[in-house]
Amino acid sequence: MATTGMSRPSISSPLASRSYAPGPVARTTPQRTYSFPTSRALRPFPSIAAAAPKPVKIIQPPANQRVSFVLNLTQAEFSRQ
Repeated sequence: MATTGMSRPSISSPLASRSYAPGPVARTTPQRTYSFPTSRALRPFPSIAAAAPKPVKIIQPPANQRVSFVLNLTQAEFSRQ
């Protein structure tokens, strides 16, 4: 038998015997690069978020009348009118 010039074939199975391997091979895992940017909240939209707050509507009686009254509406109800 002439086995002096032959070497063992490379075996990639993790179950294969490692008696011929010189030592443990350190595997490096590559850093993962992300294809998409990180997600953000869709709302509020920039045009809504940066908008100035709506002014408060003030009801004043005419200057020539001395009348007092009670408005029985909340600000939200009054804004809908």
